[in-house]
Amino acid sequence: MPFYLYVIGDFGHLKGVVSLRQLVVVPPDTNLKSIMNIEVVNVRTNTDQEQVAKIVAHYNILAVPVVDESNKLVGIVTVDDVIDIIHEEATEDILKMAGVGGSVEYIETQTIFKSIRRRLPWLLASWFGGIIACYVVGYFEQSLNKYIYLATFMPIIMGMGGNVGTQTSASIMRGLATGRINISRIWHIIFKELTIGFFLGFFYGAMLSLFTQFKYGHELWEIGMVVGFAMICSMTVAATLASSIPLVFHRFNIDPAIATGPFVTTFTDILSVFFYFKIATLLLHL
Repeated sequence: MPFYLYVIGDFGHLKGVVSLRQLVVVPPDTNLKSIMNIEVVNVRTNTDQEQVAKIVAHYNILAVPVVDESNKLVGIVTVDDVIDIIHEEATEDILKMAGVGGSVEYIETQTIFKSIRRRLPWLLASWFGGIIACYVVGYFEQSLNKYIYLATFMPIIMGMGGNVGTQTSASIMRGLATGRINISRIWHIIFKELTIGFFLGFFYGAMLSLFTQFKYGHELWEIGMVVGFAMICSMTVAATLASSIPLVFHRFNIDPAIATGPFVTTFTDILSVFFYFKIATLLLHL
């Protein structure tokens, strides 16, 4: 790498850095000590590769020196290496968020059995979540029998909540990956996403309520109120869960990618169904 020249001492310790351009424009008898930059961005040999990629991207440099515990220069990581790291880490996070594991990309020659074995465990959370949702619906069976219209709006309420959860988790994961999220402001971030989810839910809840009035007439205005409030709750809860769970996982040094995808969607579906029928029970006096 001819871009940076690293200056070391008698024992190989990193002392500074000089750019090639700076070296060729100064007089030949100039000491390196007078032109080198002693504030050298560096990483240790045990630094995680993802952290190295973040450092290179943050400081917009073409290479970063690697030092050991005694600050002795042992190597460099170049920008082409960082591109490979970013590709690898991004692929891993995307696979985990999709709920298919994080170790292997799609390979056409991969056997069907191997693909099933890798995807099967990640869908277990969704399966258990569906079972719990069945019990929740069964608990409010009398409400459904009295107002069969309630069942027709379940897919849209659960689906909109799931979409907001996916949007929010993708934004949070991107912010964590690029280092643009300050983890010390976790409550501020969660409250912001909660507010966004509430206003989105209010907008689409109002539209769904108006649609209900148009479809079933004004005599069933209570149904419109129920689906409107349920949409607000579903999207608010989804945004809150999709922002808080990855941030909490990251705070405790757990890979936040595993907290998205099936997990957020499952919790959102369960809570959406519960709040939907609970609101219906209260407003319709069932």
